[in-house]
Amino acid sequence: MIKALWNGKKVFSGPYPLVGPRLAGQNTFVVDLVKQGLKDTVDRIGVRFTGSIVTGAGALGAATGAENPQGLLISALMQSSPLAAGLIPVNAVSSRGLVVDEAVVQGAFDTLPAIVNAASSTIPIDVWTFIRFKRPGVKKAIDYAHPMSKWKSDLLTLTCGTVDQLFSGAATTWDMTGVTVEIWCDLDVDANPDQIHAVELFEQEFNITATNGAFQINTLPQGCFYDNLYLIAEDNGALSDAIINNIEIEGGGRYWLNLGELNADFIRQVYTKPNFYDPNGGAHGLTGVYVLPLRDGLWSRALDATDTPVVIKLGVVGPGAGHTFNVRLIGRKVVPAGIKKTIKGQGGSKTVTGLPDA
Repeated sequence: MIKALWNGKKVFSGPYPLVGPRLAGQNTFVVDLVKQGLKDTVDRIGVRFTGSIVTGAGALGAATGAENPQGLLISALMQSSPLAAGLIPVNAVSSRGLVVDEAVVQGAFDTLPAIVNAASSTIPIDVWTFIRFKRPGVKKAIDYAHPMSKWKSDLLTLTCGTVDQLFSGAATTWDMTGVTVEIWCDLDVDANPDQIHAVELFEQEFNITATNGAFQINTLPQGCFYDNLYLIAEDNGALSDAIINNIEIEGGGRYWLNLGELNADFIRQVYTKPNFYDPNGGAHGLTGVYVLPLRDGLWSRALDATDTPVVIKLGVVGPGAGHTFNVRLIGRKVVPAGIKKTIKGQGGSKTVTGLPDA
């Protein structure tokens, strides 16, 4: 029998990890993809929440500013064993980070209907959030796919929440017992490419407490390249353009963006908008979102931190009374050929190094 070159399938499903009426709380949903028998390479993981929420009586609360409905997923963590180049494939990325990353990949924000809180009701939901590995527009995208043959375990941990993630001050309890979590995978047949890159999709969060022309982020260590970077600014949890006015990026004596130029709108116009079919971000909008895409689809044109760290300095405005300002930094670390490297020699010989098959 000839094997299909690609396959899309539901690999696991289980109950939502919060049961009974709740006003707050969070819990984890865990699945080991190795134990689900996956053998090929994962291009994309789809996380689906489907079913119905049963609400109690009481005040409806106000929107928190989180992505709605995807904000029910608080964060995603994916840990492979053994580690490739010391990188965690998905390192505690919020639903907001995943939503923005998926929007950049597909050129538009998803148009899922928002959950509207209602007292003493049954609310049907169908919520999708995606985790990308192989991406269109990246050169030799198969080199970025997630190869299942290398792992002894591949643990996906989803932290899930309830009404307080989407509505603050709500007195309506939400009972999520009728919701199921489904894990779907878009797979390519294992083509065994010569190079497989080690990649980590990560997120970091920074609290902005005062006006600062050079708020320093020095938490991007050396030893890799930095693929797409997203800076996302939030005022009391809602996206805001009133926080970042400049972005400087430097490393090893090189400057990709410069200090003190008030370049936030330049970054929006030149680097962010071209990633979207609607340059204004459609109904979602691009408020508070600044995208620094992988240049020309090549890891060799990414921000180079192989020998020295990358440092970001933000021009930021401090919050007024009653406001909390936060900036999220989402991006990808890439170690080229960090999983598999093939060196071609004379006479067609090949030397392969990297992780052996599990």
